[in-house]
Amino acid sequence: MARKTLKRFAVAILIGFSFWAGTAFQNVRYTDKCLDLGDGKNPDGHSIYVVERQNTALWLGPIRVTENEIEELEFQGDSAEPSQMHLTLKPEVASQLSVFTEKSIGQDLDIWFGGDVVSSVKIVEAVQGNSIIVALPGPVLETLAKQFNEVQ
Repeated sequence: MARKTLKRFAVAILIGFSFWAGTAFQNVRYTDKCLDLGDGKNPDGHSIYVVERQNTALWLGPIRVTENEIEELEFQGDSAEPSQMHLTLKPEVASQLSVFTEKSIGQDLDIWFGGDVVSSVKIVEAVQGNSIIVALPGPVLETLAKQFNEVQ
């Protein structure tokens, strides 16, 4: 009986040592603790974090819309009430939006700006053409207007 207990104890010690050795080997072999920009080595042992801020774009679901993707933009309303944005997209982005909405009928389309969902609509039919109207809260619309400088 004592011999069986000793064997179990030895196996437990061996498993623990194996785990520790594997962890130590990994730490020596791979020095990164974070996402880096190179070959796995960090200067002076400092971790490098890559954070992409995408607050400068309007997102229609997974589709990013910047000034470069807009042909025409018009805002209506003020900060006191929900307002509208008339948006005419360039053909490439309009095509992406059309394909996405066609595949997503019955689902929600989240509209993101500044890292936050500012509106969400249920997709009842695919977007056709390159012109859409988006209803947004007034303060969001004002920020967008400043950001895009009413591209026309």
